Amino acid sequence: MAKFNNIFIMVALILASGVMASLAKKKISPPKHVPGFPLHLLHCARRVEPECGKEIFLGMFEKLPVSNKCCLQLIKKMGKTCHDDLDKAIVHLPEYSSRASKAIPKGNQIWHKCALVARHI
Repeated sequence: MAKFNNIFIMVALILASGVMASLAKKKISPPKHVPGFPLHLLHCARRVEPECGKEIFLGMFEKLPVSNKCCLQLIKKMGKTCHDDLDKAIVHLPEYSSRASKAIPKGNQIWHKCALVARHI
C-alpha cells in the first residue's frame, strides 16, 4: 500500500509539472487565485486515497463507476475547487487534451453524483 501511495504521489508530481510545462508552451497561466499551482495540485491529489484518485480519474475517461467510499472522499476531503482544478490540469496534458470535451463534463457528472451520495449517507 505504501509503495502504491508513493507511486501515486510521484504521478501527481509528474502531472503537476507536465501541466505547468504544457501551460507554459500554450502561454496559459495557471489560475491566479492559486499561488504555487503545482503544489496545490499535489495537495489536492493527496486528499483522497490513491485507489479513489484512480477511480475518479478513470471515471472521467472510461465508463467506470465511482464507489460510495470514493464519492465521500471526493466531496468531504477533496472539495469542488480541487476537483475542478485537477480535472482542468489533466486535460491540459497532451495525452488527454483531445478528450477534454468529454472528460470535463464527465468530471462534473461525477461531482454531482457524488454530492447526491454524500447527502444520503
